[in-house]
Amino acid sequence: MSQENQNELPTEKLQSRTTSILHNFWSETISSIKSKFKTTNYSEKSLDIALVVFLICLAMFIRVMLSYTFREEWGYGEGLVWNKSLIFNISFNDPIHRSIEIRGFADFGYYYLSWVEGWYEGNWYPYQWHDEATVMDFYSYPPVFLYFLVLTWRPGMSNFWLAFPMVLADAACTGVIYLILKEIFKGQKARGIGLIGGILMAIAPINVIYDGIYWLNPGPVTLLTIIAFYFAIKKKWWQAFFWLAVATMTKQNALFFAYPIFMVMLGEKVRNKPIKEAAIESIANALLFVFVGILLSIPWLFISPYQYVRHMLFPGRSIELRFDVVDPVSNDCVSFAKSLEQMGFPNWILAITSFGNYSMFWMILSASVIAIFMLWRSYNNKMDNVEFFNWIAMYTIFTHIFMPRGVYKFYTAYFVPMILVALLGSLVKMTAKEEFLPMGIITGGVLFLGFNIWLIIMQRFPVPFYLFMVALFIGLLTWFRAYFSDRKKKGISNERFMKFLESKIGS
Repeated sequence: MSQENQNELPTEKLQSRTTSILHNFWSETISSIKSKFKTTNYSEKSLDIALVVFLICLAMFIRVMLSYTFREEWGYGEGLVWNKSLIFNISFNDPIHRSIEIRGFADFGYYYLSWVEGWYEGNWYPYQWHDEATVMDFYSYPPVFLYFLVLTWRPGMSNFWLAFPMVLADAACTGVIYLILKEIFKGQKARGIGLIGGILMAIAPINVIYDGIYWLNPGPVTLLTIIAFYFAIKKKWWQAFFWLAVATMTKQNALFFAYPIFMVMLGEKVRNKPIKEAAIESIANALLFVFVGILLSIPWLFISPYQYVRHMLFPGRSIELRFDVVDPVSNDCVSFAKSLEQMGFPNWILAITSFGNYSMFWMILSASVIAIFMLWRSYNNKMDNVEFFNWIAMYTIFTHIFMPRGVYKFYTAYFVPMILVALLGSLVKMTAKEEFLPMGIITGGVLFLGFNIWLIIMQRFPVPFYLFMVALFIGLLTWFRAYFSDRKKKGISNERFMKFLESKIGS
């Protein structure tokens, strides 16, 4: 055999192997879809659809009625109630005239309404920048958010129809939470637990106020992100990356989750398949994510690539190497370092925190530690779906509070579904016995609603530190569950612990 033929053979073999893996991947996907149609219990599906519709309608009713009531009571401006703007903070007529620092920003009336009016009436181009910048230059979102804004509103309509797609998206999160919890728990009680979780999401004060009443932007990206998580816990990876890409093209925050989901997928695939096959399938799903992102960027990415990228990066804060705390203006985000300063931490802690905060070191470190740990847990098949959401909830909080820019209160509406599943899921799993299950559900619901209410009524400066403590609490629940699960697997009896718990409940 010639030297030339010897060199060509390995290349042909590698190409054949790659083609075979991709063919098998595609065949398995088609086979899975066909099998799904054959094995589906359509009566069960009909009940699930009915409950999802009920939850969405309940959430929409709450949001629409309160939105109208708030505008009628605290709105300002002329004309229809729906066209009124809401004040920044709400003052209640109590004896001390207390004002709750809701910090409901006027982004809807100032930005969103201006943009859609420009879209329909002024030939507005979203990715532009003039020497003397106006409100029309500050569109800093990917294209899909714009499509939500222009979906149901037309010139002459009330502002409600501009807000409708965003409010509906937030309300639809209730249905996805129901499906996620039902998938997590399975069994006879799964539907009931899912329904309770959906109702908690429907009445979650953070989302009701910021997404449902003030009509701010987290609703669409939150819905699309948790749809991606739903497919991730079902191990349907290409669907997970598809929806995560759509979420990323709605608001940039969703990009953060590509890292941990890829790691979980890689761990699961390497455990179950040969390394080459696992690597190729994982890369294929990552490329799908990139392809969908590029596809949804058309035509903007090719019309003005520099301005398009510039607008995508605009909401952030430049990385700085500094050891002092940045003082935000009155309507700006609060950084984690500033939060610690307001909480009275000593200067040496503030210096370390400031350096890690404004250089993105804490953000990158926390994201990498969690993502790599999730890879390890996934590879060893030790991470169930509740633990997945525990780590995702912590990841969400850390990557946001450690951003150099910091967080607004209303950003937390993006965290709420993850925190709900983490809290309720952990406590229900730990009280799985029938006699303790109501205690787990009630405790999880109270903690979740308490988290919402406390964040809304507190001042803005403690918010990042408060979220940090919530993440640590979820981490403690994760460790607590893992500890008792390990005891159970090792055959160590928990009888004495259960008797102690029973004696305390009975006393």
